[in-house]
Amino acid sequence: MHIAVVTPYLPWPADTGGKLRSYYLMRGLAQAAQVDLYTVCYGTPPAVDALADFCCKVDVTALLPPPMRWRQMRALTQQLPRSVTYFRTPASMTAIRQKLAAEYDLLIADEISMAPYVLDLPGHAATPKVIMRQKIDYLHYAEVAQHRPWNQHKLLDWQEARRLKRFESATMPRFNGAVVCSQEDAIVAAQQGAGLAVDIIVNGADIEYFTPMRQPDPDPTLLLIGTMHYYPNIDAVLHFFQTMHPALLAAIPNLKVLVVGHLPPPEIQALDALPGVTVTGSVPDVRPYLARSWLMAVPLRLGGGTRLKIVEAMAMGLPVVSTEVGAQGIHARHEEQLLIAVDPADFVAQTIRLLNNPSLRHSLGEAGHALVTAKYSWQALGRRFAEFCAEIAQSPERAEHHGV
Repeated sequence: MHIAVVTPYLPWPADTGGKLRSYYLMRGLAQAAQVDLYTVCYGTPPAVDALADFCCKVDVTALLPPPMRWRQMRALTQQLPRSVTYFRTPASMTAIRQKLAAEYDLLIADEISMAPYVLDLPGHAATPKVIMRQKIDYLHYAEVAQHRPWNQHKLLDWQEARRLKRFESATMPRFNGAVVCSQEDAIVAAQQGAGLAVDIIVNGADIEYFTPMRQPDPDPTLLLIGTMHYYPNIDAVLHFFQTMHPALLAAIPNLKVLVVGHLPPPEIQALDALPGVTVTGSVPDVRPYLARSWLMAVPLRLGGGTRLKIVEAMAMGLPVVSTEVGAQGIHARHEEQLLIAVDPADFVAQTIRLLNNPSLRHSLGEAGHALVTAKYSWQALGRRFAEFCAEIAQSPERAEHHGV
């Protein structure tokens, strides 16, 4: 098969959850097909060597941002979601769509924002098409808007949610297949596209890279990790320090907290001044922080899909305490592979319990590692993605719905 994939970012360096997912699924696809990658980029694109190792072609189209005032006016008056218009210009649409006019067996849009690039190609109406959804975008924006304080960003997110709902409802039926991260997302995707074949491919971990490596610090150490400019992660970290950290510190005065992640905003950076707290910002390798921590805390209140951070922690044998939202999509049982807390007080209690119980940390770490090895390796998930794409390419009208 000859397959074209269109992404909203170059999936390397894989320094966010979205890039990691795109990278590993495309790498798995390239084991069974010739893959051409088309992407867009603001500014100077990073090196493509890691992608060129398995892609037949890596084509980067530069995007030139319009003036700020024009962007602000467009955000208020346009009908398309701003998350769709952000990744396209008339020039990029023309350039990439001309290249997609080549004979491909399958066209893949990575994210709903890239759908306009692959739809309505002259002479290619019959070419099968798959869309990759890392979350249900309109639900994400609606959820974020609901939790924001009253300000301009809240209003813009409500507006974006409404526009995305209309756009997704009009766009999803035009694809033959969709890949989502969770059962909850699969239900919505199937409703949006009647007859759409939906496959649930959860997020995983590279089990050859994330291997058990425990080197715990002398003092009890808790890890918060994630892309720190992503609003659900900002909300989770601030929620943790506002509602849980004081009680934890009172119970365990020598507690250390590591806040690790890409591009922390000022309100996250300011936490570094708290006793025992270290905010690292971007790091070249998260494994040393996973290795030295006693547990990982996932106090998420927002978001869809499945959490790469939990799967990677489990792969390294690090025990996890999570909210129900944080553990969504992961087939792990409370008390067996992780601990799930229902509210802040319970989160504090479960965290203290785990920090004070070495045997529980050990048993949860071993069970989590076994679960990831059996069900959540990117190697196996990549093969599954390739099989689904082959099924759509060969029999788009007869493709079936799948589940985990």
